[in-house]
Amino acid sequence: MKYRVSFFALIALISLFLFSCRATPTPTPAIHFRIGAADSTQYLARETANAYRRAHPTTTFDFFTSNSTTALRQLAFDQFDFAFIERNPRADELERAQATALELGRDGVVVITHPSNPLTNLTRGDLQKIFTGAFGLWSELGIAIPNGRDEIQVLMREEGAGTRAVVEEQVLQGERITLTALLQPTNLDMLDYVADHPNAIGYAAANIWNGNSRTRALRIDNVAPTRANIQSSTYPLVQTVFLIVPQTPTANVTSFIEFLSGNEGRSILYQRITELAPK
Repeated sequence: MKYRVSFFALIALISLFLFSCRATPTPTPAIHFRIGAADSTQYLARETANAYRRAHPTTTFDFFTSNSTTALRQLAFDQFDFAFIERNPRADELERAQATALELGRDGVVVITHPSNPLTNLTRGDLQKIFTGAFGLWSELGIAIPNGRDEIQVLMREEGAGTRAVVEEQVLQGERITLTALLQPTNLDMLDYVADHPNAIGYAAANIWNGNSRTRALRIDNVAPTRANIQSSTYPLVQTVFLIVPQTPTANVTSFIEFLSGNEGRSILYQRITELAPK
């Protein structure tokens, strides 16, 4: 028996065969990052991650926010793929985590008061006296608080926070913090407390404060915390932002590092922090 097949049927059979033999396209592999972030870098971490995801749509993220010291400790136990922190990591911390610190830029620590407080400038010497309790009243500084509360309420971040490290190094210089200081767990808690209490004084990372209208940023030693002054370190309360990565990064982590070093990544970074001043 002969099999007769029309030309069009033959073409259809060939097409079906070729389609079935065609290699299935390899899907783009999914990427997942576990990102540790100091509280001061939480927005920076999320904004750079979102920008990376726009370029790599199959990427997902988990964020873990703590403080700089905790992030470094957890990185040592492989809790994160990399971490953003805001203070200089010690050599022993990097060795324990088998990690490398990559400088991303500079951020300032802004000393803040309530907008009704007429104070506009403090020397580091007077700020030290406030933070240690040597000055306990605003009237000792010639300041009258509109609601009549004269006692100074000092706010502090917890030990391990990058902003506190800057205050301890540049302001306290070995002196003890007043026992009446209230600890604030985050930058946003610090901002909220000062905004609600005219007699309070605290501080926050400049990229988190970001012109917050409910608080006032003070000049320190007559230098304002502007982007230019932070970049040049003319403003005295400055810290460096680091990306902490494994000494032997994976291909995915290397891809993220390369993205941050490119034009788009740098643009996202410097919307919040300043570039490192040329050496």
